[in-house]
Amino acid sequence: MKSSKKSNACELHLFLEVLHPLRVRNMISKDDILVFLKLYDPGQRQLRYVGTLFVKASSRPSCILPKLRTLAGFHAYEEIELYEEIKFEPTLMCERIDINVTFRSSQIENGDIICYQKAANSEDKYPNVELFFKHVLGQKDPQIRIQALEEEVAAMLKNQVRREKDAKKECDELKQERDNALRQVDELRDQNRHIILEFSLEDLEQATENFSDVCKVGDTEYGRVYKGIVHKTMVAIKLSCSQSLFQQEVSILKKCRHPNIVTIIGICSEASALVYEWLPNGNLEDCIVSSNNSPPLPWCKRTQIIGDVCCTLLFLRANKPSALVHGDLRPCNILIDANYRSKLCNFGMSNLFLAPGAFPPNLNVRLPYMDPEFLTTGELTPQSDIYSLGVIILRLLTGMSPLSIAKKVASALESDSLHLMIDKSAGDWPYTQAKQLAVLGLSCVEMTPEKRPDLLTQVWKVIEPMATRPLVAYFQSASGGSSAPAHFCCPIRMEIMKDPQVASDGFTYESGAIRQWLDSGNRTFEAETNMDDDDDDISLDSEEEDDDGDKEGVEQIVENALEEEEDINEEEGGG
Repeated sequence: MKSSKKSNACELHLFLEVLHPLRVRNMISKDDILVFLKLYDPGQRQLRYVGTLFVKASSRPSCILPKLRTLAGFHAYEEIELYEEIKFEPTLMCERIDINVTFRSSQIENGDIICYQKAANSEDKYPNVELFFKHVLGQKDPQIRIQALEEEVAAMLKNQVRREKDAKKECDELKQERDNALRQVDELRDQNRHIILEFSLEDLEQATENFSDVCKVGDTEYGRVYKGIVHKTMVAIKLSCSQSLFQQEVSILKKCRHPNIVTIIGICSEASALVYEWLPNGNLEDCIVSSNNSPPLPWCKRTQIIGDVCCTLLFLRANKPSALVHGDLRPCNILIDANYRSKLCNFGMSNLFLAPGAFPPNLNVRLPYMDPEFLTTGELTPQSDIYSLGVIILRLLTGMSPLSIAKKVASALESDSLHLMIDKSAGDWPYTQAKQLAVLGLSCVEMTPEKRPDLLTQVWKVIEPMATRPLVAYFQSASGGSSAPAHFCCPIRMEIMKDPQVASDGFTYESGAIRQWLDSGNRTFEAETNMDDDDDDISLDSEEEDDDGDKEGVEQIVENALEEEEDINEEEGGG
């Protein structure tokens, strides 16, 4: 170090690498202190020299913070921490400087080193100057290095515990949010059950032209039904015949939302009216008897309707805390939509009509569908709906009147003449399926409920494959269309073959049908099929084939294949 005096002033020259050279001062008072400045970057773990600065011993470090921010390139309001670097051989240490205490009180003197940094961040490995110095010393002294490593491990464990606590807290918060969301969903579901629009009498009068006969589409014991337009939507409006009937139906429909239950849109308490969705194909009774010159229902759609009704009854039975019973399950209370899917209406009403002292209207019409046990005890149970379902199955199968229909079908089964009773307007109903439905329908109409089949394990088990599996022997749409080519279908199962195999009789069948035939103890395959012919049962025998070239479907394909094989054999023999 070198010093000189000039013009009663003292100028101090330091032979150091100075980024910001010391400005020449004409006069230095006894209150002036020269300090060296170092900047610590925790992110880079770097401590570097940035310059020197004259400060007043009587001033506070807070006065030089703007200058320090400028030297470091910090923004004007960056929070800064100051440390005094103290060298004691062989150790190196530092002390935190209080920015609100004067330099003199902090014992800052000429030539002292002040280190400063941004406010410490706990995420940095060495967040402040003091820890950085310990790290530097630890690199030189093995004991200190071990201690530093132990502290580092302890810090890592502490951070891990903290992160685990934070993660657990976050997980608990997410679980709570999930529980709250689920609770809100349940509340919304409960609310949705009760969200029904309220219409005024004027709205309904406007929709039905003041309930004119032109708009009336039905008049039943439940009330008059009108067709109208509400909010540019076609609807059915039913004026209940009594206030009690209206309240009963509204209370039940609030609980029931199902694809196969008619959807209630709104009500009009003033007129005891219910507003439903409009179903263009009327009710099932009209479809069975082909009223209004409507086309007859094909057998595949009848099967689907049976599946829809069964599915709806399963839904009603699953209601909590107690099962719901339709109580008046008849074709006139089964509505048909544009896609020929069925929707139940007017359910839960018969308990009002059949209350003590009440006489049910249209008893002769209801009687064939009513559970005999109910007529005796007056108690409605899910088995009562199963009885009604059995009558509906037999009606869809035969197209006959419900009166004594069970006796007629049972007699036909005993005499093996069921095929004569199947409704011909339904098309070529597969006999095996038709027989299954006949047996199922008869089991449902047993006089005592104990003998009737269980809805889920017995009834649905039979109906589900018919309703959900593609029935490909008849692919005609509602507007009419051609059926699948005959040679695509198994002659036994009457469905498109997924795994066709040629049997010993020369014809092609579904492999499962062949295995079932052989498993039954038959050594040769001469199956009876449901293919259309003059006889009900046709035995397929390859020895009875003609060579007249007029055969179609499976027989024609087999004949062509045999002829091609003979031609190939002749050519090979001639060669």
